[in-house]
Amino acid sequence: MKIMQLHSEKSKKFVAKVDYYATVIIIIWIYYYYCVIFQGELMRTITFQPENIIQTFYKYKTLTTDRLQELCGCSRKTAWRILNDHGYLSSYNFNARYYTLIDIPKFDDYGLWSFRKVHFSQYGSLTKAIIELIKQSKAGFSAGEFENILKVPVKPSLLRLYRESRISREKVGAVYIYFAINTLQQERQLSERQSQLKSALEDSALPQPDRIIAVLVELIKKPHSEPDAIAKRLSSRHVHITTREVKAIFTYYNLVKKND
Repeated sequence: MKIMQLHSEKSKKFVAKVDYYATVIIIIWIYYYYCVIFQGELMRTITFQPENIIQTFYKYKTLTTDRLQELCGCSRKTAWRILNDHGYLSSYNFNARYYTLIDIPKFDDYGLWSFRKVHFSQYGSLTKAIIELIKQSKAGFSAGEFENILKVPVKPSLLRLYRESRISREKVGAVYIYFAINTLQQERQLSERQSQLKSALEDSALPQPDRIIAVLVELIKKPHSEPDAIAKRLSSRHVHITTREVKAIFTYYNLVKKND
């Protein structure tokens, strides 16, 4: 009998301990929820204001949505609502991951603006920028000229737009030039491009094929070389060619010197 009573008292003490620790755990959890979760959400609600997003953009110029959420503490839905209300642009490189406010860019004559390595067009996407630039041009653009202006690879986009009949192209000299799809505008642009090429070639005739090949090989070795530098290097190797002749080769093959 005494053994049973002793066992019963031990059981009661064990249950009491379990109840005690369970109560402690519940109190700790309630405290954590209140301090960390509830208070954190409350503070976010109190401190976040819509103008935070606008001011953050003015400070950083360009942001991804993930970075914007990190800096402002708002939801993706809230960020999109505020950006739509204010007006924004997506970058035409980096898979359109970067955004800027509509009133931040100072666009150049081509309607382009860059911040560090992120590029924007006032027309929107790369496709729209290409089409609008062609429409506004007097003599169309080659792929090299486009890449020099837009600072991104454009050949896949140009080929796709051509196959979709959204732009046209003609071979002028040794390269393809891309023109507007409108027939009358295309004819004017083509005529102007041919006139430019003719004028350039009249100023300086092309040298013999072996010297043209020498220039092209030299340019492959050092793509950023200027015509005078190429002429000097070839002359030092007893390939007689003038700077003017090298410039004529550049013009005929549309060898545009790319900006860094």
